[in-house]
Amino acid sequence: MSYVLYDGDCPFCSNLSNRISSLIKDSDILFFPFNSFEGRELISKYEIKNIDSVIYIDNQERIFLRATALLTVCKSMKFPYNLFFIFNIFPNYFLNLVYNFVAKNRHKI
Repeated sequence: MSYVLYDGDCPFCSNLSNRISSLIKDSDILFFPFNSFEGRELISKYEIKNIDSVIYIDNQERIFLRATALLTVCKSMKFPYNLFFIFNIFPNYFLNLVYNFVAKNRHKI
């Protein structure tokens, strides 16, 4: 089983999580807010510190953060959304700059 942890107090994050979860091809990815019981259990289990971004934990228990997390989830989405994974050709520092810009302005979006 794979998991996506997100900021449930952020309307933008919650809305995006709901939309993405409806586009997942299979039901092997569960979405939980950070402050939910399940979210807190996963954060404790994987000893995740300094939660300031979306977190994806795959079925091999690898942890992905920020843009890498979102793009990795895109691989499991239905066509044509799975094509967003192609953005992994860009360096992580650039992808995370874009991610951080959106995250910083998410309450205005």
